[in-house]
Amino acid sequence: MRSQAEIITRVNKYKEKLAFAIEEKENYDNHICPDIDLVIFSLVDKLETLLWVLELDLPDGDILDKLMGTSH
Repeated sequence: MRSQAEIITRVNKYKEKLAFAIEEKENYDNHICPDIDLVIFSLVDKLETLLWVLELDLPDGDILDKLMGTSH
């Protein structure tokens, strides 16, 4: 089993990748990476899973809602 520090390190790495992917999406749409939306959704899913493993409470609404400013 991985330590909490290892999981937090991975969470931070995924956050950085997600920020980069969102920036790429905003600046270039799908021209550089046609699958950028799938990359973003995958990273969000991984982050939610790791936060669940750490037993950290997610903010109200899911992470996708927070990132995209969408409310259902």
